[in-house]
Amino acid sequence: MRIVEVSADEYKEFFIRYPHVYNTVEFSELNRNKAKSLRYLLFENSKVRFGLVLGERDETLLSPFSAPFGGFTANKTQCFEFVDEAFSALKAYGGSINKRIVITLPPLFYDERQYSEHANALYRIGKMRSADVNYHFLISDFDDYDRSMERTAKNKLRQAMRENLVFRQVECGDKDGIARAYEVIRRNREEQGYPLRMSYNDVMKTIKVIKADFFLLEHNGNDVAAAQIFHVTDDICQVIYWGDLREYSSLRPMNYLAFRIFEHYRKHGIKILDIGPSTENSVPNYGLCAFKTGIGCRSSLKLSFEL
Repeated sequence: MRIVEVSADEYKEFFIRYPHVYNTVEFSELNRNKAKSLRYLLFENSKVRFGLVLGERDETLLSPFSAPFGGFTANKTQCFEFVDEAFSALKAYGGSINKRIVITLPPLFYDERQYSEHANALYRIGKMRSADVNYHFLISDFDDYDRSMERTAKNKLRQAMRENLVFRQVECGDKDGIARAYEVIRRNREEQGYPLRMSYNDVMKTIKVIKADFFLLEHNGNDVAAAQIFHVTDDICQVIYWGDLREYSSLRPMNYLAFRIFEHYRKHGIKILDIGPSTENSVPNYGLCAFKTGIGCRSSLKLSFEL
């Protein structure tokens, strides 16, 4: 299998579908300034089998270079032999230009058959950098949500339901509503000491190429919690940010926010809500892990490899 480097426009012509929105040309070009350079690669033998977008930073080629995960793009499922050949060719490509290549795969639930094969191939020819635990909520579990939750989470949800909490989706194009949701998230990250990697301007630029939903939770006219969620495939949405304000935490707003968001996506036919990892470089945040497990989430590995 050989690798051909092409332009963004040429790359776009070869693919009619993408495994997730972060692999698209539009998203890559939007974030071009976050890498020294971009490389659009096609992997072909008798025909094009895979595509890969790599961004260069610190003498390393990364997929993703500005997203939660990346990996190969293919128009259809490819056989295991081609997966092996493609990653071997990629390793040789990196060696030929004296650069490391880092690939972070999506969590396995995005494509259990294919990504397990990709992980196996990368494990054999490269080295694992991290094994993060990613949480997701299977929307069909909402049909029996009382059984999906743990007892403590049930009690907190009952408590929240007794409060005067108002849940609403921010209407598309409501810049004031988006700004309010962002401000809640910004304050939450500040209070918790977590990084906020997207500025408000980053958010507004990104939602021009990614379908996004914003939600607010109010109490007596005050914003107490918010969520920013991207549609990353046809049937998977991903929580980019969600959080509450410390002064209202006694109301248990996050339990109520999660409940209402799950309810919302069940009505809209989404199959999975990707809640994201609760580990950083494989090290768990036990509080976040317990919260996500308590509200009924399942766990899956998100693996990163170096060639």
